[in-house]
This record gives sequence, C-alpha cells and structure tokens, in this order.
Amino acid sequence: MRYRIIGKVQPTVILDLDARHGVFTDAGGLSWMTPTPTISMTTNMQGGLLGGLTRAFSGGTVFLIHLNTSSRRQAAFCADFPGRIVPLELDAGESIITHKHAFLCAESSVNLAVTFTRRLGAGLVGGDGFVLQKLTGPGLAFVEMDGDAIEYRLSPGDTMLVEPGHVAMFDPSVEFSIEMMKGIRNLLFSGESLFFAKLTGPGRVWLNSMTVSKVAHRVGEYLPGKS
Repeated sequence: MRYRIIGKVQPTVILDLDARHGVFTDAGGLSWMTPTPTISMTTNMQGGLLGGLTRAFSGGTVFLIHLNTSSRRQAAFCADFPGRIVPLELDAGESIITHKHAFLCAESSVNLAVTFTRRLGAGLVGGDGFVLQKLTGPGLAFVEMDGDAIEYRLSPGDTMLVEPGHVAMFDPSVEFSIEMMKGIRNLLFSGESLFFAKLTGPGRVWLNSMTVSKVAHRVGEYLPGKS
C-alpha cells in the first residue's frame, strides 16, 4: 500500500486505497477521504463480541470502521496529539504490542486484539491505563506517538523502569509488569504517578517523550479555580 506522512508537529498519514488494499480504524479515527461513493464503510467488532467488549473496557471503541474501494482513492488519518506517526511493516505472524491509544489504522489483513499483561496487577492500575493492544501481520499498520520517539534495544535480562504514560510500544518478547514506587513520601508529590512500568528484555522498546496526562496536569494549573 502506498502512503505519505505529512506534517511535523501534528502529522497526518494519507493512504492510497484500491481494490487490493482495504484499511480499518477505530470509530472516529478517519479524518477525511476522497468524496466518492466507490468507498464503502462498514463497522464490525473485530475479534467478535468479546474483542469488542474488551476494547471498550480498555477505553477504546466497540466497533472498528473498515474502508474498501473498487478503484484508487485516498483516506487520511490525523494524529490526535503533537508527535509522530510511525509505519509498521508486519510480516505474517509478526506482532507488536502498543499502548491502547497508539493504534491509528491498519490494512485489513492486520489483526488487532487487546492483550492483557502477564501480571494481573498491570491490568488493574488506573492513570494512563495498562491494557495493551497487539497488532499482528501480515500488513501495514500505523501507530501514533506523543512527542518524540525514543527507541531502546534491551538485551536478555536488561530491565528499565518507565513512567507508564511514556510507554508507546514494545516487542512481544519484552516482559511487561507494573511496580509501585516504594516510600510513603512519594504520596506527597501531587500529580506524579505512584507506579512504574517494568520492561525486561530481550527486545525493542519505544518510548514517548510526552504524555497527554502530564500536559493535561500542567494546563489544569492555569484553569480558573486553580491556585
């Protein structure tokens, strides 16, 4: 599938659709498309009822929108926040695990599923949320990253602790869990996360330099009624 990414602050990916390449996105994910009746839009619950309900539980949408066309047309998808749009060329059976809000769109051949981390505690913590999505090829997928993208390559046994909102995506070979910060003095820092994501190699990890929650917290300080 041919595509181009335009914009550096709040980017947009424009896809060339044809009879061989359909795409899907979350409800509300499509920004604009070529105005033609040859593009058909359908909704379904990828992964069945359980998949749709699990997406809703994780803060996503129950239904996904599928776009198909019999001739060459264009569809555009804009990032929700300043940052980057990253294309992922996934081979058959190849997967990547992403933050629940990172998914933007993908070819119809790509499978999107909600995956729970191995440790149950990771799915019970609030804040930025720790219900993660899994994209599996074959096909092309696009994810959005807030701010700049920083990549790490962890060797077997290498571990890093990350404020959860900065976790964008990682290889399935990376073990993910949640750890609470120790020390009661941590409770005194208003607006700071009490939890860290623990990522253990081997595998690649991509981090966001910016988080929506931190931006919202800073903006909130200037709203009326805030001291």
